[in-house]
Amino acid sequence: MFTIGEFSRITTITVKALRLYHDKGLLQPSFIDQDTNYRYYAKRDIEIASVISELKTMKFSLSEIKNALSEMTDEAEMTQVLAQKKTKIEKEIESLNAISSVIDVILTKEREALKMTVDTGDVQRKQLADIDVILLKWQGEYSETGKAMGKLYRAGGRHAAGPAFNLYFDAEFKEVATVESCLPVKKKVKSKLAYKCLKGGDFYTLVHIGPYEKIGASYAKIFAHIKSQGHTASIPSREIYIKGPGMIFKGNSEKYLTEIQIPISVD
Repeated sequence: MFTIGEFSRITTITVKALRLYHDKGLLQPSFIDQDTNYRYYAKRDIEIASVISELKTMKFSLSEIKNALSEMTDEAEMTQVLAQKKTKIEKEIESLNAISSVIDVILTKEREALKMTVDTGDVQRKQLADIDVILLKWQGEYSETGKAMGKLYRAGGRHAAGPAFNLYFDAEFKEVATVESCLPVKKKVKSKLAYKCLKGGDFYTLVHIGPYEKIGASYAKIFAHIKSQGHTASIPSREIYIKGPGMIFKGNSEKYLTEIQIPISVD
């Protein structure tokens, strides 16, 4: 028989852990002195201790180890226990990969927003370049944009090359709008969403600062400027969501940044 200290040296399991295993019913000492309460272990206990240590390295919980020890008596049953644990680990890996992807999307979105150089001054005329995007066509209320953006970032957020935006194909306000939500991407993304090269062109732009409910004032300013230059606003117009509600926190809507981009035709 071995004292608990000797058994600890033999198995490389701490005395504290051996006491815990005893309390949890995983590894019972072969003998307990009734007068001193000292624990003593036999040679046969070494194999059980070894199995416990091996299962712990495979991320078995103590309750799982206890169940496994009560169920298995030979290698065949051990194989079944390990196969069940492998299936559980694979499911956990799948779940963790999904969580990792969501975090990647959030980080990419925020990093792209920080890279943007934003001029929040007057209306500007710009020649916009062609860009590759994944897009989602939909019809609905303007407030449904958030759902569309979520689908875009889940599909291609890790490959984003800039903030997402909406293309509006209606020249006037409509309760049911016709919209294409777009996300610029660095390369073609495997997704059920459409992928295309969005043509650039001659645009007037203005960065709206504040909540979306007040964006009408910025549209009034840009439309007035376009007319003053002898030009005609065309469609589809764009709203680039440089800074808006985060995927976790909505943030301060007074600090939202939305760039309005209106294509023009010269009269």
